[in-house]
Amino acid sequence: MSEALRPEDAPPSIYGPDGRPQFFSDPAMDRFVPVVLNLASELWVQAETIANLRALLEEKGIATTGQIDAIAEASASDPDREAALRAFIDRIFTPLREAPGVAA
Repeated sequence: MSEALRPEDAPPSIYGPDGRPQFFSDPAMDRFVPVVLNLASELWVQAETIANLRALLEEKGIATTGQIDAIAEASASDPDREAALRAFIDRIFTPLREAPGVAA
């Protein structure tokens, strides 16, 4: 981690030998924290987008909640969606695949 990215008031003791923040005694746990943060970020963006699109569709009289849900159920086995799911999983779990001590 670059010295420039460290907050001025961050205690030096939270940084491991590789310069990355170290909060847990098990380095795997420190790599898991970004997984959770990535997932939370992705989830919030999607929730906001879905809520906005549903509201717009209903407001414009284009589709009801029931119609939207039926479309989602019918397209659950779409190969393109399966590929998008695999890409999503790869993005979320990338920090766990990094070798310990390797900066992202």
